[in-house]
Amino acid sequence: MTDSPSDGREGLRLHLLVLRCQAGDERAFARLIDRYADRTPRYLGGLVGDGAEDVNQEVWLTVYRRIATLTDPRRFRTWLYRTTRHHAIDFLRAQRRERDLFDDAGEAEDLPAAAGALDPAPDLPTLDALLRDLAPMHREVLLLRYRDELSYAEIAIVAGCSVGTVRSRLHYATRRLRDHHAHVTAPLQRSADPTTRGVL
Repeated sequence: MTDSPSDGREGLRLHLLVLRCQAGDERAFARLIDRYADRTPRYLGGLVGDGAEDVNQEVWLTVYRRIATLTDPRRFRTWLYRTTRHHAIDFLRAQRRERDLFDDAGEAEDLPAAAGALDPAPDLPTLDALLRDLAPMHREVLLLRYRDELSYAEIAIVAGCSVGTVRSRLHYATRRLRDHHAHVTAPLQRSADPTTRGVL
């Protein structure tokens, strides 16, 4: 299985860029960092919070040292996020917070891999404000799916779980976001409705 960027030409450019990095091209590696400069810190921010910047530096040091070992350059994106996640787990474990990422308490049942209707994307402008109220494992799937546009299969590889579990986490997370958003906005909507003014 390979990564699946929406633009085939973009995928080819990434493939060639990774090959140049594997050949030791420093300028190509700088371009690779620029390409993902905002993605890995954003992903880490959803997992480890304030430690994201330090962990991100460790991630890219590992990428620099190990990119030559990547046997299929077409899978770079999945490999990068999986490497990033491993470093996030190490960080959480050092702080005795690894259960934040692995505790599935209260999660919905696994949905079948061939589930029909998928949850639509949440409203992205409000996503940042609401993410902090989700557990890290639920923030993770939302960020990977709706911001980084990974497929369900790619997210499963990154998170080390089944596609059904990815769907389950995403379903649970989007439902929690919508419930929370409705709870926050309902009082504002009532106060703006002239028919409710003065009503206790």
